[in-house]
Amino acid sequence: MEKGTPLVASPTSSSSATAIAGTRAAPPRRRAFNLVNYLTVLMFIGPALAFIGLLVIYPSIKTLYNSLTSTAGIGFNVPTKFVGLDNFRTMFNDPALGTAVFNNILWLVIVTPVTVIFGVVFAVLFDKVRYESIPKSIVFVPMAISATASGVIWRLMYADDPNTGVVNAMLGWIRIPAISFLGDTNFVNYALFGAQVWAGLGFAVVVLSAALKAIPAELTEAARIDGANALQIFWRITIPMMWPTITVIITLTMIGVVKIFDIIYTMTGGGPAGASEVLATQMYTQAFTNFNPGYGSAIAVVLLIAVLPIMAINIRRFRTEGPR
Repeated sequence: MEKGTPLVASPTSSSSATAIAGTRAAPPRRRAFNLVNYLTVLMFIGPALAFIGLLVIYPSIKTLYNSLTSTAGIGFNVPTKFVGLDNFRTMFNDPALGTAVFNNILWLVIVTPVTVIFGVVFAVLFDKVRYESIPKSIVFVPMAISATASGVIWRLMYADDPNTGVVNAMLGWIRIPAISFLGDTNFVNYALFGAQVWAGLGFAVVVLSAALKAIPAELTEAARIDGANALQIFWRITIPMMWPTITVIITLTMIGVVKIFDIIYTMTGGGPAGASEVLATQMYTQAFTNFNPGYGSAIAVVLLIAVLPIMAINIRRFRTEGPR
């Protein structure tokens, strides 16, 4: 090329660039409809959708409908009367239901923080011992027992007879008279709280222990080099790094105690004198003991509404903490 000759783009390179630009700007081609692919997907998700519809969606709709009716018994041929919101209006004037709501709130504000706090403490302490699998296994054993079996065990533990009840036998060693834990309205709820914490603590410890293991060792080592003590590392590194898992445990525990039923029904049946009633036991009593399924369904709807905000918060948290 001679000096001073202007550079001119060749027609071939110009057309190639135009072609490339056109190719990039072209919209993506839609995949052709393939019936076989759709049938394959339906074959895999169809059974799951059928079970969800049969066991979740239909019962929910049926319960909502029943809450708007009044039925003088249980059965297919029992006459049903549509009463609208009368069952819900009755709930506002039902003292037994007021006690149940108060007890549910008590379960939330006591059992949830106690379970989470003990779960975090035990997870951290077990991480410091050499054979941590042994204490973890011991704490996790109640998770292998059904809630009904746990209720039977703790009903014997709280028995008034010191020769039968382990708790009163231990109190007798320090010269404290036997206490009727399950027969005294002042003690019954706290006795149930202890049984539930014992039954649910193992799950919290195992999950929180896994979150603790996921904390990079470099962070704690750097904090120690900078002069941080064990308590400062715990509050400023361990807790913030474990917080997403802690919130999961909080949410699951809250959902569990809002709909708590089996351990209460096994240990006290809602007694004494209705002192340990919660929404779930009231729902069962109204529907299957008092043969008033409409009122029982209304309580079930309220129970569902109480759980929905907790689930919504948990789903929103998962979305905000997910990959971006």
